[in-house]
Amino acid sequence: MDTDTIREKYIRSEEALNRLRDDISQLIFTRLQDLKSTQEYLETLIKEKEAVDADITAQEAKMASLKDDIESKKSLVKNLKQKQAQVIEEEQNREIRTREIDRELQTVQVNSETIKKEIENAKLDVDNTKISISDYGLKMQNLESKLTQEIEQKKQENTLLTQEIRQIQDENGILSFLLEESAEDIPEVEILAELMRKGRITMDQLKKSLEGRTSPVIITRTIGRMMEKGLITFHETNDTYSAA
Repeated sequence: MDTDTIREKYIRSEEALNRLRDDISQLIFTRLQDLKSTQEYLETLIKEKEAVDADITAQEAKMASLKDDIESKKSLVKNLKQKQAQVIEEEQNREIRTREIDRELQTVQVNSETIKKEIENAKLDVDNTKISISDYGLKMQNLESKLTQEIEQKKQENTLLTQEIRQIQDENGILSFLLEESAEDIPEVEILAELMRKGRITMDQLKKSLEGRTSPVIITRTIGRMMEKGLITFHETNDTYSAA
């Protein structure tokens, strides 16, 4: 084999080797690019996974918060239902109380009407009482006039009686002594005044009122005489006396 042929083969071999080197370099570069892309993709996947994990954690936290919020809402709903039941009960009690107040108002109105009628009747009674008092005043005036006349008559009778007693005393000393010991003033005025002050009183009350001024025996006798004359009225229902 000649030199030119060898050189030509060498050149072709060198060229083939260079092409192989270039192919290898290109393959290595391509592989490196692929590895770089793969690394970047892995990093991207890792970041995405971290983001997903963070999102999952956030979602879990949010879910836990939602659960707490749901429990809080349930508790709130329960409290609201209890308050609603309480409000309904209070409203029912208020309605019952309102009906009771309405009944009380009706009763008050009825009582008010009754009181008005009683007041009107009382006014009529007062008017009638005024008339009765006026009539009673006239009656007392007439009674006083009558009593004055009776007293004057008694004074005259007493004067005559005194004259007779003096005459008898001159005739009989013992009789004179007895009459002097039993002499009493006529108590009609005191008895009538006491009855007019106290209205109706019993015989014992009258005797106690006049105790020390008139003896009980004289009071009893005088009461009998005044009843006969129509000056005193006896009430059998309670054994009391009053001015006629």
